[in-house]
Amino acid sequence: MTGLVEALIASGWLSGDDEGSKSFAVLPLGADVLPLLIEVARQGMETQARLKTSKTKASSDPRPLWTDVLDEAMRCGAKLTLGWPECEARPLERWLGPRLMWWPSGLPEGRKVAWISSRLGRAIDERPDWFAVLRSATAKLDPHQDLLLTASGTTVDRFLERAAILFGIRRLRVHLDERHTLVDWLTRLRRQLWRSSLARDVEEPDVSRSDVFVSPLGGWALLPVPHSASTDGQECPSSDLPLSDRVLIAAADQVFALQVRPNGNLHRLLRARLLNSAWPTASVWLALGNALVPTDVAAELQSRGAIGWWLFVEHVSNVLASPQGTSTLETCPTMTDMPWPDGDYFVHWTRRQDGPWPDQSEADFIDDLLLRKEPTSHSAFAALSRIVQQRRLIASTTGIRGEASVVSFSANPLLELTKQRTFRAHRGRWDCEAYGLCVRREWLQTRGAKPVIYGDDDLWSSLPESERVFFQRKMTRSRRGAKTIDWTQEAEWRVPNDLDLSEAGREDVLLFVPTEDEARQLAAISPWSVFVVSSEDGHSCPSPE
Repeated sequence: MTGLVEALIASGWLSGDDEGSKSFAVLPLGADVLPLLIEVARQGMETQARLKTSKTKASSDPRPLWTDVLDEAMRCGAKLTLGWPECEARPLERWLGPRLMWWPSGLPEGRKVAWISSRLGRAIDERPDWFAVLRSATAKLDPHQDLLLTASGTTVDRFLERAAILFGIRRLRVHLDERHTLVDWLTRLRRQLWRSSLARDVEEPDVSRSDVFVSPLGGWALLPVPHSASTDGQECPSSDLPLSDRVLIAAADQVFALQVRPNGNLHRLLRARLLNSAWPTASVWLALGNALVPTDVAAELQSRGAIGWWLFVEHVSNVLASPQGTSTLETCPTMTDMPWPDGDYFVHWTRRQDGPWPDQSEADFIDDLLLRKEPTSHSAFAALSRIVQQRRLIASTTGIRGEASVVSFSANPLLELTKQRTFRAHRGRWDCEAYGLCVRREWLQTRGAKPVIYGDDDLWSSLPESERVFFQRKMTRSRRGAKTIDWTQEAEWRVPNDLDLSEAGREDVLLFVPTEDEARQLAAISPWSVFVVSSEDGHSCPSPE
């Protein structure tokens, strides 16, 4: 434990002449270091006090002693452990390396259940099967005995935080630090404890939420692995695999795999766990399905003791599907020829929304994914349908200097835009889509629409505050600087703040979509006509590489 003692001294937890520091060498894996730290620090203080002469004046420093700070933390339940406690029979130190773990509110009791998944991609709204499994499995947990184990940066983390609240399950979140040294980590923790001790207002701990902070790798030697924790001839997982995944799969009492890619990180880690008898049998569950855990991966892992689980999801029709039965609403016409001449209208296109809608909170977005049984599509078509239903274009600050909220349009002709659209790699999207609406120029100008002012930083500085909302840099470079982008080609116009379309007449707005089927769906709910931008008009474009 020489490396640990040196780190404790370098970070100020112990002084260099503290007696008893050799006691750390006999601490077993999983032991709480905090009581010994307090004892050794107190012994050092008593030694220093004996060395002082009677002429030395008493200290006037109003701050509490360091031992008092540690005492207060320990009284609140805090622990500083060598590795993960209560898992001594498992080879966690070989999976994770020698690390300290700070438990600010103590060790929560319960069966630790971890959800793991490969990356979902951007279109998470198109994964109802994934969310159905997560919803069903979480609802079956015991709020009194089970503990959701999650780690920052993992695929499931953002959803489990909300699921724990919705289903009343306690949560333990793992915080990792691989960017700093052990000395840096201990130094920041010591400063945090000082600040907490000096603070007068102490928040009441939330018993439903616990945290553990995992240190960077320590410099002390690995302990011998007990025979019961041998790997049965299999090597331990590579340290190149993500630490967050290693922590979850190693520390959990039960692992539920929602999605596993063949030969990916999770596949390799699950295989290593199943090959090791140190973990409980039948403690790895797999969500079966081609878009979840594919057949070949499931077959291999099941042959090693994993349990497969099928969830039969009841699929319901899309809420935007063509209405069936009778309807008293007048259906607006669809057309395949542009009814307006170029120059009489501006174009606003809609895009896929990979997160919450502009007027939707992150919590509500996740609630929709976790709780709703019907599709929650955030496609470009769904975005356009939402605009029609709300009769409103919600302003955005994305890409706007000064973070002003605006609704953007292009003065370029619609068919020209769909033919010449470009993939903007720095934004991960096309600059325009074949979904959106055209609005008459005259009507928009009465609502405050003005052309964008293209220029440079000098022009921005010279503009009055009221005009800066319309500013856009004329030229920029792509993320890697390989390409220069001329934004004047967009011929952009802007309307400050949201645009209320409820006042737009039937002849003021025209919707456009790429297919006749989508046009019919929109016509059933729209007060405006719908134009079909066919592939012959130039909509079909190659996918970005």
